[in-house]
Amino acid sequence: MSKLIVVLGATGTQGGSVVNTFLDTPGWKIRAVTRNANSAAAQGLKSKGVHEVVTATLHDVSSLTEAFKGAHTVFSVTDFWGLYYDPGNTEKAAASGLPKNVWASRVEEQQGKNVFDAAANTDGLQRLIFSGLSNASKWSRGKYTHVYHFDSKARAAEYGQATYPELWAKTSVLQVGFYLSNLLTAPFMRPQKDENGIYVFSYNFPMTVKLPLIATEEDTGPFTRALVEAAPGKNLIAYRAWMTMDEYLQIVCAVKGVKAVNQNVPLDASSGSLPEELVAELADNAGYFEEFGYEGRDDPTLVHPRDVSATCAV
Repeated sequence: MSKLIVVLGATGTQGGSVVNTFLDTPGWKIRAVTRNANSAAAQGLKSKGVHEVVTATLHDVSSLTEAFKGAHTVFSVTDFWGLYYDPGNTEKAAASGLPKNVWASRVEEQQGKNVFDAAANTDGLQRLIFSGLSNASKWSRGKYTHVYHFDSKARAAEYGQATYPELWAKTSVLQVGFYLSNLLTAPFMRPQKDENGIYVFSYNFPMTVKLPLIATEEDTGPFTRALVEAAPGKNLIAYRAWMTMDEYLQIVCAVKGVKAVNQNVPLDASSGSLPEELVAELADNAGYFEEFGYEGRDDPTLVHPRDVSATCAV
């Protein structure tokens, strides 16, 4: 009989990649979980061959518990930036009295905890693949405490470890690396073309810092499959290349046939392009990358692709 994988965020970048991979993997059927099973995107999953598309929300443990029934594997992903940039959440954040990024981190942390609560009550579950990130506050030893979009995921995983040891023994954490697509999708990272036709890339972290770069929409699924096939208990930093942004941009420019310059700029909210509350977040983010690594390199549980499977070795 086919094994069932339940995929949260199935219409998104990470979840969509997992769906595509397991559609091509014999012996599996997929239950895709979305916020609206009747949406066009959800219906598109059915046309691709997904076994089931169901509605559930990360805010509601009971809906997750229902969605997880019968699962061999659950793939979980939460989305800090989706929460942060959703205009529908602006009033909710304001009502909380918290900056919107702090509010988003607390909501995301609770969503992750809800996944563990539901998974712990899923009979027969063999694997939970939890899309997380390193704990910047912890691994910087308290130096960088504003990297909310990392720490919210890490705290949820720590909750799962502390609260559900039996479930944790079946869990692997997938740290998805630095999105290659950030150059196009992140408002504060998009290159600007100057009057001479040269693209200017402006960042607030040193261009010589090596990062784990990943094509998320292509790579998340294969890394998830590798974790499902391996023994549980992994904390995998997933990437297809380990290189600096200078090296990456040289490749981009060579392929596109364009000229570009890189400049390191201080974060500044005065132009209106960067919300005030993100200045400290992204400054700490840059410092953490440089001193302690995107992956929290001092974490003794950390493994690289070559440690998990020859098929995903880099």
